[in-house]
Amino acid sequence: MPVYIRKNVSYTPPSIYNIQLEDDNDYLLDPDQLRDILPQPYRMINKILVQLLDNVWEIVEGKENTILAEARKVRPPRLEEPEELPVFNNATALKESVDGKYIFVGLPNGLAVMETQTQTQLHAWEEEHAEITDIKTYLISPDWHLIVTVDDMAISRLFLFAFNHIFFVKALNENSPEATSKILCQKCEASKDGDYAGLVLENTGSKEVWFEVHKLPVEGWQKELESIAAAISKQKEENEKILAENVEDPPEQVEGQPPPEQPPQQESPRAPVPESTVIEQLGVKFSQPSVILKVKPPHKLPLPPNGSSSVASAISKVDTGDVLGVGTNHVLSSAHLESRDVMFKHRHDSMLKYLPEEKEDFTLSATFHFVNVSRMLTFGLENNTPEFRPVAVMVWWSGSPHLSQYSLLKAAGKDIEFKADIVWPFTSNITCSAVSPCTTHLALGLENGNLVLWDRQLGLDKAVLTVSDKSALRSVRFLDPCLFPMDQPHYPPYPVSSATFLLTECCDGSQALFDTCDGSQQIPRCIATEPENDDDIQTLLKVIPELPELIIYVQKNGSLYIKDIGTGAALCQVVLPPTHSLQSPWEPIFALGGGGNFLFVKAEGTEETEEGEANDISCLFMYNLKSYRELEPYWSREHQKKDLAVYTDLDSRISSLMQERLQQQALRKPHMQNRWGQLRSELSMIQQAHAVPLDSLRITAPSSIHSSHEEIHFKTTKASVL
Repeated sequence: MPVYIRKNVSYTPPSIYNIQLEDDNDYLLDPDQLRDILPQPYRMINKILVQLLDNVWEIVEGKENTILAEARKVRPPRLEEPEELPVFNNATALKESVDGKYIFVGLPNGLAVMETQTQTQLHAWEEEHAEITDIKTYLISPDWHLIVTVDDMAISRLFLFAFNHIFFVKALNENSPEATSKILCQKCEASKDGDYAGLVLENTGSKEVWFEVHKLPVEGWQKELESIAAAISKQKEENEKILAENVEDPPEQVEGQPPPEQPPQQESPRAPVPESTVIEQLGVKFSQPSVILKVKPPHKLPLPPNGSSSVASAISKVDTGDVLGVGTNHVLSSAHLESRDVMFKHRHDSMLKYLPEEKEDFTLSATFHFVNVSRMLTFGLENNTPEFRPVAVMVWWSGSPHLSQYSLLKAAGKDIEFKADIVWPFTSNITCSAVSPCTTHLALGLENGNLVLWDRQLGLDKAVLTVSDKSALRSVRFLDPCLFPMDQPHYPPYPVSSATFLLTECCDGSQALFDTCDGSQQIPRCIATEPENDDDIQTLLKVIPELPELIIYVQKNGSLYIKDIGTGAALCQVVLPPTHSLQSPWEPIFALGGGGNFLFVKAEGTEETEEGEANDISCLFMYNLKSYRELEPYWSREHQKKDLAVYTDLDSRISSLMQERLQQQALRKPHMQNRWGQLRSELSMIQQAHAVPLDSLRITAPSSIHSSHEEIHFKTTKASVL
């Protein structure tokens, strides 16, 4: 409340004729001005102390508000008391197999395999200075697995796991120790069935980045593994014979007689040969992959000029226009571009200072997806290529708005660098992408917060959705189609495509659900809003395989949770022992085994020695998710497996329609009889309508407006029949 105090107070009242007008400046509105202004340097000291107290008070209030907000939160149940495994305490990476039977463990000096149910080590491949940091697994046969790894030195390797043994195949980018520039692998992934492998490579000397596709000889590997299986089965038969020879019944001893004489000692019996020895003796050399495609990143802006010496040679290098390109093949010479640059600077010299500063160079990286046949290729679905085999690869580079598609069926020759078959430009840079398991749907997240959904099976742009107006998309993924409540239609008689949900995640922490059903993508379901505290930002990790409605996520503060995707509510918190924490909140080391029954988490901690020193320790913990009561309702649910996209060829569709037509022949006779009965009544109505004179059908003058509405309606109905 302001305090009004008069200045220049005069105790002698002025004359009634000399009263001065009131001046607004004679009043003090600020109570702090009641005191005299301090001289320097005390004035500066006072200002600093006041500012310091205000800052401290703001910090105290912020901490109190945080404590109150944490106290008001509804805490989910806690999954505590995990089982500490005595093996693989120094694990650097974890990855479950496709069937969930095995856990592949990266070690500081190699790779190991652990059985999920018994948590026992089956086999290990060891090599010094090979710290595995990333593992990908693929199923190439019911019992054989392909393993793709990347170590801390950015070297990618291929392994095969069969007969409880790890076979080393090849290092895809092995560098010699004497080389001055090395080739590093940023990313390495394979197609679903292991037919192709894609690598993003970088040259440390020239700073060049490119993308390669290797054709993996899966059929050759299967034949080579079959030969090993035949040798193992043959050795098993020999081992059974050896065991039968070594086991002999001792002679019976009769009472009252001396024991029988022992035969002279013979040579020591043969021992059975284990499988590992048989595999080592075979020394099988596996077939090697071959490079079939090499893709370089697009040029940065400004585009380089055409280096041709003449106009004719420049025009000859320009594309025909059949495929939309990225703008590198043009006829603009260097002199033309330089003159345009000089003219621009001359005309806008005063405005150049307002241009945004150039960003620092960042390391390029490529994201790629292997896709099956569709109508977006140069050939349709009716071809000799199996539907489940990849025929093309889609590639987009960081900081680029273009998505390129390259065919994998072109003959691999000396020239492995060829142009893209399809180039899709977008309005903003691509930040994330996802392909459905059947590769019929493609989702692209853009930097401006939009989501583009394509139906590759039909070759149509299905939707362009706005996820966020102020944040870019960080990740997008397709969920299991069994979660979408969609009944199978009664018609047509052949199988048709279904729909599923699309889970999006923005950089600000917000999450939303979209569906791929026609006509309803504009209604998203928000399952997480932007958090007020940065420590509460969620990072989605992995969907539980046997529980497709649950997902594991981690917060910035290192807390691990399991939540329901449909409601967005956290069901439980995975709690580590108080002495341990996650190794990295952004990339935690974990794996789900046994179809989601077991959760393996790598944690680090400290322990004090007898001398009082703190030592770093690491442990591997296991959670049995099926034993927790909070998750029992989800385990009891039955999920009906559905295919997101079903393609039926022309012959199958015609056959299904003909069978339905034949089944309806029994109902044709009563249907025809009913129709003939209706036709007789319709003919009688037409005859009655013709018998009525036309004058009676006309609407009367305004004088007869008072006639009833039913009569006018009846007459107009007869007129329409005529």
